[in-house]
Amino acid sequence: MLYEEAEALLVKYKEGKCTDVENALVERWLFQYKNDNLDLSDQRIQEITKQIWSNLPKQPLKLIKGLQLARIAAAATILVFLLTGLYFIINVQRQKDIAVKYTKDLLPGSNKAILTLSNGKKIILNNAGIGTVANEGDAIINKAANGEIVYNDDKTTPVNGLIVYNTMSTPNGGQYHLILSDGTNVWLNAASSIKYPTVFTGNERRVVITGEAYFEVAHNAAKPFRVMAQGQTVEVLGTHFNIDAYTNEPVIKTTLLEGSVKVTNNTKMRTLIPGEQAQVQSGTADNEIKVLGNVDTDEAIAWKNGLFQFNKASIESIMRQIVRWYDVEISYSNNKILSKTFTGNISRNSSAAQFLQILSYTGLHFEITGKKIIIITE
Repeated sequence: MLYEEAEALLVKYKEGKCTDVENALVERWLFQYKNDNLDLSDQRIQEITKQIWSNLPKQPLKLIKGLQLARIAAAATILVFLLTGLYFIINVQRQKDIAVKYTKDLLPGSNKAILTLSNGKKIILNNAGIGTVANEGDAIINKAANGEIVYNDDKTTPVNGLIVYNTMSTPNGGQYHLILSDGTNVWLNAASSIKYPTVFTGNERRVVITGEAYFEVAHNAAKPFRVMAQGQTVEVLGTHFNIDAYTNEPVIKTTLLEGSVKVTNNTKMRTLIPGEQAQVQSGTADNEIKVLGNVDTDEAIAWKNGLFQFNKASIESIMRQIVRWYDVEISYSNNKILSKTFTGNISRNSSAAQFLQILSYTGLHFEITGKKIIIITE
């Protein structure tokens, strides 16, 4: 009986035993109604399901979708959502090949990157052993036991007065953690890169990125930290922020979590406080900086925390993330522009088929052929 299954699903979620699909179902609701402060104690779960069930019209599930939900108590909406989702889990997931057809699944991305030294030598970091990877300029480059790359300043002045630069880059399907010589932590998302000096000298710390990176900058009032990305400069002394500067995304987004940053784009300059996001049109002559307040910072750094997080995201924007994380091509069955959106969280550890199965709740169907995902539209 779906009543008992709804109650069981809430209990299962509270205990952390849900599958990715079940997690997405519950979290999609929680994300939409997160301000309702849902209490998931054992007693409250039973109260919710019993009270709501008794107030719902006694109609088959397939008719519930047609009800005027505005006339039903807010509590009833909870169970309608859960029951509708359970209907899909029970009746659709059993026929997964209908929504997602594939002969071989695609694995998610992982920690992998290439380090390019000043002489052009390339080191595949995921194949490198633990310990010293290279000596560059006045820095010793080590790979820690957890896989991160750490630069240790070996001297106080650069060799022969020269500044030596390295570049770390991640492919599609890769991500990596880097600690610069000043102690600044940098996380690179897939299809991204960062160019930096092995040791910071002079009166500034300057790096250049492509793609997306999250920074936890070591404080140094005497040496501002500057990040260059698509003609934009972000300047800080010590703070936590994320820059999304992919060239195939419509805007460059700088999201501040802690501290303060100054965003400069040609002649424009804006200062951000925590919870704000600066947006600049990507690849255009328009240098206007738009600042949004009270943004969801968790959404901005979800990738760094092992999640995809979407809030009414278009299918096209979701597919761009899929391309980068699963290293695939995307095609549409009839080149039709889709108006569908999706809200919810999905683990970045999910396989491509698991991801697409959750996304199929939008009504879309998918086919995985080799390294290509085909979106089947009507």
